[in-house]
Amino acid sequence: MSAQVGATQAVSTVASTGTSLDAPTSSSTSVSAVEDAEALALAQQKKAVLHQLSVNSTFFREKGNKAFKRRNYDVAHDLYTKGIRHLPTSRLFCNRSIANLRMGKPQDAFLDASLAVRLSPTCVKAYVRRAAALQKLGRLEEAAEDLEKAGSFGNDQFVLKMLEDVRLCLSRLEGLPNPARGGNGGGGERVGAPSPASVSADLRRLEEVLASLDPSRADAPAVSRAMVEIQSLLEANEAGRDYFFACGGVAKVFGVFSVDNASALSIFRLICCGESGEEEDRARTPKRAHALMFQNETTAADFAMVLGCVPRKRLAVVSAALEVLDVMLGKQENREAFLEGDEAQSTVLNVVAMFAKGNEPLRIRAGAVLCRVANLKKFVSYGVRHHRDLGQGILRCCVARDGAAKATALAVLQRVRHSKAILSMLVGKDLGAGISALLHDAVASQDAGEGRVFASAAYTEDQLDQLANILEICTSLCLPRRPQGGQSVSKEFVTELSDKGTWTLVMRMMETSDGRIRGAATDLFASACRCLPELCFLVARDKDAFHAFFDVFADSSDRERQTLVSHIANVLGNIPEFHHLLSTRCPLGDLLKTLVTDATSDQAVVALCRILLCVTKNDEDFKDRLCWDVDLLQCLVRLWYARAGAAKFYALQLLQLLLSEERAARILTESASEGQVMVLIEDLNKHRILAEAQETGGGGPFAPE
Repeated sequence: MSAQVGATQAVSTVASTGTSLDAPTSSSTSVSAVEDAEALALAQQKKAVLHQLSVNSTFFREKGNKAFKRRNYDVAHDLYTKGIRHLPTSRLFCNRSIANLRMGKPQDAFLDASLAVRLSPTCVKAYVRRAAALQKLGRLEEAAEDLEKAGSFGNDQFVLKMLEDVRLCLSRLEGLPNPARGGNGGGGERVGAPSPASVSADLRRLEEVLASLDPSRADAPAVSRAMVEIQSLLEANEAGRDYFFACGGVAKVFGVFSVDNASALSIFRLICCGESGEEEDRARTPKRAHALMFQNETTAADFAMVLGCVPRKRLAVVSAALEVLDVMLGKQENREAFLEGDEAQSTVLNVVAMFAKGNEPLRIRAGAVLCRVANLKKFVSYGVRHHRDLGQGILRCCVARDGAAKATALAVLQRVRHSKAILSMLVGKDLGAGISALLHDAVASQDAGEGRVFASAAYTEDQLDQLANILEICTSLCLPRRPQGGQSVSKEFVTELSDKGTWTLVMRMMETSDGRIRGAATDLFASACRCLPELCFLVARDKDAFHAFFDVFADSSDRERQTLVSHIANVLGNIPEFHHLLSTRCPLGDLLKTLVTDATSDQAVVALCRILLCVTKNDEDFKDRLCWDVDLLQCLVRLWYARAGAAKFYALQLLQLLLSEERAARILTESASEGQVMVLIEDLNKHRILAEAQETGGGGPFAPE
């Protein structure tokens, strides 16, 4: 009743005041404004909170990344977790996934990567992380699906290579039974696999022996007998090597590794290490698939066990350990552990010492291990510290008769090319002798006329690639940089190659029709001339070598190479024999007009101007001809206007020498505008090049007053 009375009073009040019920009052307007202000403040507060959470999340992610780079994976994991608590992002889950993988927790890595995929369904890295975890769990089909999904978002070569590797491993396991595994992952029967009854007796026996390897009650004699039987079964049956992985054999053998490491290494060597000197394409072979599966099955603890066998005294154990180590270093985390682990100093020292002082097979295996890590920046300090042993090992491989040893020397040099510090310590007389022997041996079988003829058609593609590789490595060893107060660090190396007659052979290669050999030989010779300027005179003495040089020097389409050989022209600029050879290819007066274009390098312009300056100062008739050449004068003006630095300086110097003659000055004045002439005069005065014109006493507007 009271409510009805209140409503009646409200209606009467509205009626008496003439106000509509739908019209807003001042009080309702103020309430709405307050609500809007509160909503705006709440939105701003929410935005500020989200921003702060994002800042905190980023802070912990960056700190986690730094810890991860220091290989503190547990610390990185904790920091990523703190970042996730502030603001979960796909990047944080991806990072924590790889941290879990490095800590040997593939299931946790899989879960984190799956969350990253849910947060960002198009994140390629999330699919790759999950595929890596699935590989560790033995679920290769699902890993391939994730990699196919990642590949659909873009043509990422890393993803495609990883997918190819997974498919290769799947092709080896296809059709095999997948028994319950005791290793890193679980299995279940593979779809379409034959029943256990159809498995051969050898494979059943292999599974039984592997199951008997129990680390908790390992009996040394029994383990040794089991290892020997496993090895014999693997040797007798090719399919047994695939089944070995399907049974989780890697984890089981590593479980008893400490009991009989020699037998364990022999088994691993048998299943995943290729023979040295193997010529077939390993990317398609079962060995390649087995090596990939072996890398996937192993853990950081397994790597540490193999690494601990390197300093052993038994040669067979050390040799097998180096081969297995070579395969395991295919994983990035193992390479990092090799160079940064607690025992890294002594381990690297042992491997380098074996490379320098071991017998030939041991040296080849140690060199293969070094090739895995020598291209990393973290190897630089080791390479500089142990450069004597490294250089000795390279030299012994270069002069060895075995082709595998020579290939090892080239591979090591190829990997250390990134570091000028290592190369500057390696170059010297000994390495020059080794490289010279290597190059002469590479061409000895097909060479004719004692090095006077090099016919690229006489070589196979592989041989030509090897020769080009040797030449490119030699180029990287020619370091023109001069230490303070000294000569080029590569001078002894270049001199030794000269004493061995190598440069004659290189100059023959500069004339070949094969583009890669010709380019590599030209780069090598030009780089060597920077280290030993006396080599430039070979071009002035040898017509064939000169023609090969001139073809590169006149080719403006390759500015980098043209710049490189311009150094030779600058050194020979005052040599009359060189001027004569130039005149056989192009009249000296037409050099600038013929060879210089907008694409010509500044160094080539400098060399041409210096040659013309030298000839002009010594030959008055030649100078008179140039003074009447309108095209040449205009070309010099264009160079003065368009070029900078040394090219501009020498163009001005040559121009001033010619303009000291009244007729040249008159011709240029008639062919140029008054403004151009005045600017040119000011520029000549500014560069103070009028001193040479004062000695000639020439007249005209360009002569000194």
